[in-house]
Amino acid sequence: MELVERDAALLTFDRQLESVRQGGGHLVLVSGEAGIGKTSLLKAMAARRGGAALWWGACDALETPHPLAPLHDIARDADVAWRDLLRPGHARSELFDAVLAALQRSRGPVLAIFEDLHWADDATLDLLKFLGRRIDRVPCLLVMSWRDDEVSAAHPLRRLLGELPASLVTRLPLARLSATAVAALAHAAMRTSDGLHALTHGNPLFVSEVLRHGTDGVPRGVQDLVLARFARLTPAAQAVVRLASTVPTRIEAALIDTLQAPDAATLDDCLNSGLLVAVDGAYAFRHELARVAIEASLSPPMARALHAGVLRALASADIPLARRVHHAVRAGDARAVAALAPEAARQALQRGAHAEAAAHYGTALAHGDGRAARAGWLAAYARECRLTSRLDEAIDAHGRLSEWHRAHPDPRAEAANLSGLALALVLALRNAEADAASQRAIGLLEALPPCPELARAYRVEAQLRMLNRDCLESVAWAGKAIALATQFDEREILAEATGTLGTATLFLDYEAGCAHLARALELALANGLHGVAANTYSNLGSGSGEVWRLREAREHLKATIAFSHRHEIDFYRHYGVAWLALCELHLGQWDDAREHALDVAQQPAHPTTSRVMALVALGRLQARRGEPEAARTLDEALALALGSGTLQRMAPVRCARAEAAWLRGDLAAAADEARDALAQAQRHAHPWYAGELAVWRRRAGISEPAPVPCAPPHALLLQGRWREAAQAWAALGAPYEQALALADGDDAARLEALVRLDELGAHAAADRLRRTLRAAGVRGVPRGARPSTQVNPHQLTEREREVLALLCAGLRNSEIAERLCRSVRTVDHHVAAAFVKLGVNSRAEAAAAAARAGIAP
Repeated sequence: MELVERDAALLTFDRQLESVRQGGGHLVLVSGEAGIGKTSLLKAMAARRGGAALWWGACDALETPHPLAPLHDIARDADVAWRDLLRPGHARSELFDAVLAALQRSRGPVLAIFEDLHWADDATLDLLKFLGRRIDRVPCLLVMSWRDDEVSAAHPLRRLLGELPASLVTRLPLARLSATAVAALAHAAMRTSDGLHALTHGNPLFVSEVLRHGTDGVPRGVQDLVLARFARLTPAAQAVVRLASTVPTRIEAALIDTLQAPDAATLDDCLNSGLLVAVDGAYAFRHELARVAIEASLSPPMARALHAGVLRALASADIPLARRVHHAVRAGDARAVAALAPEAARQALQRGAHAEAAAHYGTALAHGDGRAARAGWLAAYARECRLTSRLDEAIDAHGRLSEWHRAHPDPRAEAANLSGLALALVLALRNAEADAASQRAIGLLEALPPCPELARAYRVEAQLRMLNRDCLESVAWAGKAIALATQFDEREILAEATGTLGTATLFLDYEAGCAHLARALELALANGLHGVAANTYSNLGSGSGEVWRLREAREHLKATIAFSHRHEIDFYRHYGVAWLALCELHLGQWDDAREHALDVAQQPAHPTTSRVMALVALGRLQARRGEPEAARTLDEALALALGSGTLQRMAPVRCARAEAAWLRGDLAAAADEARDALAQAQRHAHPWYAGELAVWRRRAGISEPAPVPCAPPHALLLQGRWREAAQAWAALGAPYEQALALADGDDAARLEALVRLDELGAHAAADRLRRTLRAAGVRGVPRGARPSTQVNPHQLTEREREVLALLCAGLRNSEIAERLCRSVRTVDHHVAAAFVKLGVNSRAEAAAAAARAGIAP
C-alpha cells in the first residue's frame, strides 16, 4: 500500500541524513502504537538513503530477550569487522568499542536502524546508550523504533531515552491517518470508505487489513481479520503458518524444510495470503500482531508439539541459547530448560548482563527439572535480583533457599544466604528483619572455624549498624571483618569493610572518616570493584551532606553520579541524585533540586532508600513554595521510612514534616512530628538531626533544654543567638536556614529575612513572616504581590509556567521535553502540578485557565 501522511517524517529524515553527510551523527526516534506503520516508514527511509551503508537489526519477542539481537541481524546482512566478537567469551565493552570504531572508520554515512526496542534486552539498550552518547563523533544516522503503547513509565527503554543527548535527537512520533488519507487508500483499493475511518481510528494496519481482506465494514480487531485469512489457506499452508507463528520475528526457510518440507505451491499460498513475506532466506509475518494472533489460536497440545519440534531441529544449530530456552519453555521440556537456561545465564554474566542472567535463572527455577542444582540456581537468582533492584524477588529466593538448607544442612552456605538476605532486606527498608538475618548468620558461623563467609557476615553487620547510625558498634564490626578479610586475602570484603569503617567514622570524626573512605576507594579501583567504588563515592557524598558539609558533598555526589553512570550502576546513581537534590535544596539551588528529586521520585514506586531521600527533598521544596502536593509527597516518604525505622531515614522525614506543619501554622503537629525522632537522634548522639528537631520543637512553642551534642548553628538558635546562627548558616552556604535565623531577630533582621525568603521563592515562610510583622505593627513590610505573581495568581513555578506556555502552543509532553532538554517524566510531573494549581483536568481546560489568568495567550 502507498505510504501516506509520512512526507514530513521523510523530509526530516532527508535533512538529518544530509547533515550526517556533512559531518557528525544524529539520532532519530520513531515511535507509535502497534500497527501505526513504523516498519513501513523505516523501509522508505532505507530506500531513500542513497549511497549510505545500511545496518538494520530488530529485537525479538522471545521468552527471555535475545541479547544483542539487532547486532546479530546486522552481522548476517552486512560485512562488519566485529562479527566474531558476538561469540561467547568476548567482553561486552570490547564489542561496543569495535562497533563504534567501525562507524568511525566508515568511508561514508551509515544508516543504522534498530527496530522494536520495546522488546530490547539490557545489552542492546546499553549498546544504544553507549553509541547515543558518542553519536556526534561518527558519520551515522541512528534510527530507533518502538511501540509506545507497550513502553510504560517503568520500562527500561525509558531510562535510555532520558539519557540521550537532547541536542542530537529528533523525535518522529507517528500519528494515525486522517479521514482524508483513509479515503484515499480506500479509493486506490477500489473499496468504499464509508465509516472506515471512524471504525479504524486511522490505524494503518487496521485500514490495510480491512482493505486487503475485502470485508465490508470493520471487524472487531486484527485477530478476526488474520484468522479469517488463515482459514482460507490449504491445510498444508495452515501448517506452515502455525509453525512460523511459534518463532518470533522470522523463521528460517531451512527450519521449515526440516520440519515440514512443504512444496513450492504451499509456500506460494502462504505468501499470496498476505500473512507471510519472504525475507533473505527466511519467512516472517507481515505484521507481528498477525503472528501473535495465530500463535494465540493454537491449542496447548499443538503449541507444545510445534515448539518441541523446533527445539529438536535447533539442537545442533549455532544460535543464541536464549532462543532455545524460549522453545524449551513453550514445549514444556523441563530437562531442556534445566540444561539450557543456567548456561544462558552464565553467558549473560560474561557480558555483564545482570538482568538477562536473572531472567534466565528465574526461567530455570520456574520451568526446569533440576533438583540437585536448584540451590545454586536460587543463590544466583537472588544475587542477580538484588543487583538489579528486584528486591521482592531476591527476598523470596533467599526464603526458598532457606527452606532448602533446612532439608540439606550446610551451615556456611546457610549463613551466606542469610547475609545476602540481610542486604536485600535493608535495601527494601526492612531493617529489623535484616538485623535478625544478619545475627543468625553470625551465630551459625562463629560456631565454626574462621572462614571468608564469617568475614562477609561481619561486614554486613557493620553495614547494618552504620545504616542505623550505631557508629561505634559499626566500627567494631568493621574491624573484625577487616582482620578476617586480610587473613583470607578477600580483597572485595576488605574494600567493603574499609568503606563501612570510613562511613561510620565520618559521623564521629569527619576527617578521619574521609581518610578511611579514600583508602576504600583506592582498594576498590585498584581491584576493578566498580560496585564497591560507587558505594564508597556515594557514602562520601551522602555522609558529607548529612553533616552539612554541603560544598564537599556536592562534589562527591557529582563524582558518584558520573562514576555510576559511566559504569552503569543505577542504584548508586539514583541514590547520588537523590542526595544531590537535598544538598542543592540546602544550598538554595531550588530549581536544580526539583529536577534531580523528580528524576528519582518518578522512577517506579518501589520502597528504596533512594526514593525516601528524593521524596524528602521534593516534599520540603513543595512545602516551602506553598505547593499543595507537599502533604502527599511527605506522607509517602513517612510510609517508606517507617518500614526502615532507622535514624538515617526517620530523622530527615520527620524534619521535613515538622517544617511543613510549621509552615502551614499547625504548631501541635510540628511538635509531635519532631518529638519521637528527637529522642532517637539523642540516643544515637547525632548533633545535626537532634539540633534541627529541637529547633522545630522550639519554633512550635515547646521550651526544653538543648540536646547534647548539638550542631553549632542549631545550638546558637536555641540559645537565642540568632545573629551568630545566621552567620553560621551563611558560612555553610545555606540561605534558607540563614533567613529563618534572621526571622528570629529584631525588626530590621526580620525585614531582611523577608527579602531573602522572597528571593528564594519560599512563599510559605515569607507569607508567615509577613503576617507576623504586620500583626506586630512593623512598618514598611513589603507587599506579597510581586510583579511575577500579579500575573501568576496560581503560584506556578517558573518551570511550570514555561511548560504551560508550550502546552498552550499545542506541543505534546514529549515535544516539550525535547524543547527544554528535560526527560518526558519530568515534564509529565510539571504538567500534573500545573493542572492541580489551575484546578483543571485536561489540556484544553488548562489552556483556557492560562488565558484567563494572563499566563499565556
